[in-house]
Amino acid sequence: MNNKIFFSALLVGMLLGLPQFVLAGDNGHEQSSAWRIETQGWSIQDHMSAAKVSEGEIQSLESRVQDIDKRIAHFESKPHFDPKGFHRNALKHISSTLKGDTNLLNEKIAWHIRQADQAKLTQ
Repeated sequence: MNNKIFFSALLVGMLLGLPQFVLAGDNGHEQSSAWRIETQGWSIQDHMSAAKVSEGEIQSLESRVQDIDKRIAHFESKPHFDPKGFHRNALKHISSTLKGDTNLLNEKIAWHIRQADQAKLTQ
């Protein structure tokens, strides 16, 4: 009897949690469109300065990714320091997240540059 109740509760929890998990990926698009609305009316200098700030952030993220990749290589060359691979897998996850952030910043830089170019053409 207890097993049936446990599995029923588990099934209900999975069914309630699944839509939230599946729909969690849409937040990036909403944030991006809100960010674009927020930047309407900027001058050419505003767009170029935002692009330069983002370039600095990209350099910082890339150096962090390089450091993390070195640590991953260290764990791969000496697996006895991380026999189950927990640290290595966590570092790989962090590295991929930082690379995704870098790609997002690259898109923002390209968008700012396009907006600045369009503003130059309309002047």
